[in-house]
Amino acid sequence: MDEDVALDDIDAAEGRRLTMPVLALWGSAGLPARLPTLEIWQAYANDVTVAEIPECGHFIPDEQPEALLAHLRPFLAGKANQVSTPR
Repeated sequence: MDEDVALDDIDAAEGRRLTMPVLALWGSAGLPARLPTLEIWQAYANDVTVAEIPECGHFIPDEQPEALLAHLRPFLAGKANQVSTPR
């Protein structure tokens, strides 16, 4: 993890951002629900789609598989509602 964080810090310092669409999902009962998840991802990526999955903890595929698919299908088809971050 230390190496990964160091590489992320280098990319951020050099102004590198993710240019591909990013889908960030989290459970309403997990730690990310208490964090500014949208703002965190907007700092790293230009094209972010985010959603909190209700009644879900950390393991979205196990706990809310249908809700996960409801977000994955349109995202993978290129039809997700995005929250874009200006550069």
